[in-house]
Amino acid sequence: MNTPILQTERLLLRPFYKEDARAVFETWESDSEVAQYMFWKSHKDIHKTEAWIAKEIEKVEEEDWYRWAITLKETEVLIGTGLIYVEDEYGEYEIAYNLGKKFWGQGYTTEAMAGIIQFAKETLGVKKIMGRHAKENISSGRVMEKLGFSYVQDIPYECNEGVKVYEGKEYILEL
Repeated sequence: MNTPILQTERLLLRPFYKEDARAVFETWESDSEVAQYMFWKSHKDIHKTEAWIAKEIEKVEEEDWYRWAITLKETEVLIGTGLIYVEDEYGEYEIAYNLGKKFWGQGYTTEAMAGIIQFAKETLGVKKIMGRHAKENISSGRVMEKLGFSYVQDIPYECNEGVKVYEGKEYILEL
């Protein structure tokens, strides 16, 4: 199934286009603060962002990988990304998300991920979703709690392609 377009009250979630590279790079990929608790490292070169988008475009038809560009509905400004995918390590669907720093604290992540979770439940028939975050990333924990996730256990949480390992938390959402 192709990654569909989703809408929430304030947001439009759509597949990425190669023309998004500059906005992605400038909004979050080049920001080390955004990348601090992410599995990936921040990009120092837009060519790395272009390659990342090309890979995402190739995955748009996969049955176990759904990534959206999160845009503001009124202006179409690209503010972040949301993802639900089958995590091979667990054999379960997992969510992931990040926004550009200037869009933090406005409820966009929770709103976008609620739309993605609704898609997973209603369209994919998903019954359980997991989520993880570094303990220090308190905002991400609040997002998961607002979405109805329940804490399961403490885990190691690798960031920046394994360069940094934090203590993490694992959550489960039963649908």
